[in-house]
Amino acid sequence: MEKQHVQLPNNASDLEPKDKLVYLSIRRFMNKDTKIAFPSLQTISDVSGASIPTIRKIVTKLEDLDYFEVSKKGRGQQYKFNELKSFEPFSYEFLDKTDLSFTAKSYLIASQEFMYKDEKSIGKISYSDREMENKINMSHSTISKCNKELEDLGYLTIVKNKN
Repeated sequence: MEKQHVQLPNNASDLEPKDKLVYLSIRRFMNKDTKIAFPSLQTISDVSGASIPTIRKIVTKLEDLDYFEVSKKGRGQQYKFNELKSFEPFSYEFLDKTDLSFTAKSYLIASQEFMYKDEKSIGKISYSDREMENKINMSHSTISKCNKELEDLGYLTIVKNKN
């Protein structure tokens, strides 16, 4: 059985890490044929870990930036997605992880495009936290907290180098 995944546009540099996680949390419910999803705000909150007020704010931003169109569907909303030309896939398994905080998942999603795989297919980042701060639009202190969380959970190994 093929692993299910959700697609994040490669050209999403106008989004903050938390915006990308909410986008993926909504897109995960998209019908592949109609490109429409209609999860409730509570469902999006359950999947992403974001609060409902945060989701509302991000949905408005995503709609303003033309990532999808939002319209009323009964008492809820429906989201019609635009076609993606190039994308990065994220598995449902990753999105469903309950041991990772909203911020740590957002950080991993945002930093994915700056990773490369070594000969053992292990993802690596060769940028400093300060360099990543500018690349993913996340503060240095937040990146440090995420790295600590990921290291404590065994998802990350930080290797010190001479630089």
